[in-house]
This record gives sequence, C-alpha cells and structure tokens, in this order.
Amino acid sequence: MDTDFAERRRHIRVYFESLEETSCQFTPAEQATVPLVASVLDLSLGGLHLACKGDYSFAVGDRLILNSLTHRTGPVCDEQIPMEIRWIFAKTESSGLYIGCQFLHLPEKSRSRIANLISVKLLESSAARIGSIST
Repeated sequence: MDTDFAERRRHIRVYFESLEETSCQFTPAEQATVPLVASVLDLSLGGLHLACKGDYSFAVGDRLILNSLTHRTGPVCDEQIPMEIRWIFAKTESSGLYIGCQFLHLPEKSRSRIANLISVKLLESSAARIGSIST
C-alpha cells in the first residue's frame, strides 16, 4: 500500500490548532439520520480530516454528506457536499475516530469560501512565523 500521501496531494492543506477552531456536521449518504458533529483537523479543496468522538461504524469507501462547515469566525459553507471516506484511524483508548474524506463534488460557492478560509489560515501561519523570528 502506498502511504506517501504528500506525493499524491494536489491541493494546499491547512491545519487547525484546536479541536474547537473548525467543526462540521455530516450524515451518512444512505441514511437520513440526525447530523453527526465532528472537529475538522485539516482542510483542503480536495477534502478534510475529521475527528469524531463516539462509537461509529464507518468503512473506507463509505459516502458521507457534509451539511455544514463552521470556523471560529463563522459559517464557511452550508451546502450539501458529497464526500467519500478515503482512510480511517480508530484510537481505541479515547473512543476517537479519525476520518479522511475526499470531496466528490465541491459546488463553486463552497469552493470559494473554503479557498478563502485556506488563504486566511496561510496568512495567519506566515504572520506567526514572522513574529517568532523577530522576537
């Protein structure tokens, strides 16, 4: 199995400092259930990395629907975005589940808003690095 994900990435990825910075609501594509809530650990125009607490039974290849994405500064997108689970890592000692999802279709409005959030995060990172160099 090829695990060199950095070699296969096509989009700039940003990381969030805390579990509270960015969150989302999603549902399994085949089930009309109450939306599940997860923290977003990183984000790109290609997909996102979720951290979920609880007992879920997802598998690689499952389809999910992203219903909303919210950053600490406010809503990012509220369109239904189809996603596919590309990888899963279960952390049994903390009942944590980490899920890597690929966007299957990203509507232009959401693409624009996610691109804007990525730009803001990149500027914040640059400013933080410059600040740490000058102090």
